[in-house]
Amino acid sequence: MVALGCKYLRICHLNNCATGVATQHNVLRTKFFIGLPEMVMNYFKFVAQECREIMAAMGVRSIAELIGHTELLEILPGETSKQRKLDLQPVLANSSLVSSKPQFCLDPRNAPFDKGVLAEQMLRDMSDAIQNKSGGEFSYEVRNFHRSIGARISGEIAKRWGNTGMSTAPLIVTLKGSAGQSFGVWNAGGLHLHLEGEANDYVGKGMAAGKIVLKPHARSTFVARETVIMGNTCLYGATGGELYAAGTAGERFAVRNSGALAVLEGAGDHCCEYMTGGVVCVLGRTGVNFGAGFTGGFAYVLDMERDFVDRYNHQLIDIHRVSPEGMGTHVQHLRGLIEQHVDATGSVWGVQLLNDFRTYIGKFWVVKPKAAAIDSLLVNLRRAA
Repeated sequence: MVALGCKYLRICHLNNCATGVATQHNVLRTKFFIGLPEMVMNYFKFVAQECREIMAAMGVRSIAELIGHTELLEILPGETSKQRKLDLQPVLANSSLVSSKPQFCLDPRNAPFDKGVLAEQMLRDMSDAIQNKSGGEFSYEVRNFHRSIGARISGEIAKRWGNTGMSTAPLIVTLKGSAGQSFGVWNAGGLHLHLEGEANDYVGKGMAAGKIVLKPHARSTFVARETVIMGNTCLYGATGGELYAAGTAGERFAVRNSGALAVLEGAGDHCCEYMTGGVVCVLGRTGVNFGAGFTGGFAYVLDMERDFVDRYNHQLIDIHRVSPEGMGTHVQHLRGLIEQHVDATGSVWGVQLLNDFRTYIGKFWVVKPKAAAIDSLLVNLRRAA
């Protein structure tokens, strides 16, 4: 029911969700579904009943019997010239299917390659430190099949002390190797993850607090600022915490970020999309469509090639040059971020920027929401809703 409302409003990126789902605004969150679980169960019973009625009219006993029967689908002509040119016959063809063979997977699930052994070991090692709120330092080797490393630790911290309750007595976790997907997911305050190596997609997804640091292998010979150190959709939906990466990220970095601070050395397309808060500092080149739907927080971008003006989304954001004369506050803040980045990662590029800061400062843009455009968009969306 909530999803149906969201389908038509399309204001997720404005921190103005009328159903209270895609927002951190306390007043709006009170509008989220306040019914009972039995009400949701009753709704889905009606959905199931309607499905049974439709299938009965077709002479079908179960949804499994429908799989592969593309002859039951009707192809519509399309409403536009492009749609009318679309040939769906190759997609719907089922002449090559053998009727005597199953049309769908019969196994209830695939056995996971990663049995969670490392995650469980980490939880056992740190349980006393979490229970006693004493912090400590721990080290592990990590492989790319180790997924969601840190999630169980953050869950245990949050269960006992909340998102930020252990921030003054952190667990310092040093890892070496290649981390699998969702490294540092839902990271809680009091968990500091330091990875020497690289990570897959979704680093820091839903991050609430704490710190994530990524730096190349000590013996690596490549240029870090020109090399990807984490995958796509990192820091997605983060609400707090800090992320430092001596390398570049893939596409959709910091999408829906509403409070995290991040410093990295390059990013792919759609960086800071739908961002509503926090600070992102990109010490290098970005992809196209930077800041689409950007309505809160701000960003710094180093534009060495002088083409960022063609790479950011102009709809909701403005960009201004950072200069010692006109924007002293930003100068000091930016320098502080780079210093934090160097302290955390040992970044060679960060050191170079600091050593010749006055030369590089004029090559930075500060990116901020375009207030007038956002106000106008909000008015139009409210009218449409």
